[in-house]
Amino acid sequence: MGNVADRHVIQVLRDGGGSRANVLRIHRDGEDQVLKDHAGCDPLFAALLGKLLTRREARALLKLDSVAGVPRLLGQPGSRALYMEWLGGISIKEALAQETDWPRFLAELENTLSEIHAQGVAHCDLRGLSNILVGPDQTPYVIDFVSCFFSGARWNFIRGWVFRRFCEADRQALLKLRQRVAPESMNAADAESIAHAGVFNRAMRRVGQGIRKLSLWLLTRQSGSQSGR
Repeated sequence: MGNVADRHVIQVLRDGGGSRANVLRIHRDGEDQVLKDHAGCDPLFAALLGKLLTRREARALLKLDSVAGVPRLLGQPGSRALYMEWLGGISIKEALAQETDWPRFLAELENTLSEIHAQGVAHCDLRGLSNILVGPDQTPYVIDFVSCFFSGARWNFIRGWVFRRFCEADRQALLKLRQRVAPESMNAADAESIAHAGVFNRAMRRVGQGIRKLSLWLLTRQSGSQSGR
């Protein structure tokens, strides 16, 4: 995990293992930061995919450096690890237990997502809501771009079409969030959009789930532990 002399671990945000990276809140260079390290994955997964996933997330964060609500990339202590800005938000579940101005939050989140898409990045992993945080002033934060998809060159029409479909899937995820936290703000068009979610969105979600299960089975110890239950 690189040189540990210049940082102090404050909190373990997520334990690594399987395909999951270690995620730590640390104090470094006079400020709190996040260290995400794919060396915490199972060895084979880290060796084959750790560098690729780290490189993809770093590229996304650099492209989104000017977008408020997205953590800044602060450095790379190794080929499988990133230092990122600590934003300090809480989860949607935690925010539901508090007094939250959901219409304002959702409007700002939609603006943030539009800026992300305008920079040529589709997030591709917003449906589970764990990658959307609520800041101390109820500012929306979007994190974890390891599954993102980039728009590509203008001449690449196929990639452009796929990118637009992933952007639509991101927007559908926000509609589902609106339906959950502020159903009174839904209009007829929103409800119809959710009811008639595109075949592509469902198909790509199933493909993603299948790839994740396959990678876990091939590249981690989880398959062995599951088969032994």
